[in-house]
Amino acid sequence: MPALITNNTTRYGWAAIALHWLIAAAFIGQFVLGVVMMRVSSQRTAFELIQLHKSFGFLLLGLVILRIAWRLGNAVPALPRSVGRFERRTAPLVHFALYAFQLALPLSGWALVSVSVLEIPSVPFNLF
Repeated sequence: MPALITNNTTRYGWAAIALHWLIAAAFIGQFVLGVVMMRVSSQRTAFELIQLHKSFGFLLLGLVILRIAWRLGNAVPALPRSVGRFERRTAPLVHFALYAFQLALPLSGWALVSVSVLEIPSVPFNLF
C-alpha cells in the first residue's frame, strides 16, 4: 500500500500524522523549556531561553493553524466498529476541545507578553 499524503476514510495520511507528532513534540518541548527557563539563575541565560520559548510559541501557533486547516480540508477516517456510542458522540467534542486548547495556549502566551509592563520585544528566532 503506497504512503498517502492526504487522509482518506480509512486512515490518516502522513502529512496529518507528521503534523500531529511535530505539534506534540513542540508542546512537550515548550513545557520543558518553560520549567527550565524559570529555574536558571543567570538572567542572561533566562532571557535567551524566554526568547526561544516565545519563538517556539509562534512556530507552534503556526503549526496548529496549519493542522486545523489540514483537518478541515481532508477526510476524517471513520472510527472502528468496536467504538461505543458514548465514545462516538464525545470524540468530536474532545477533538474540538483539544484544538481550542492548542490555539488558546500560544495565543494566551502572546497576549501575556504583549501586555507586559517590561515591554521586552519578541524576536522570533532572531529573524524579525
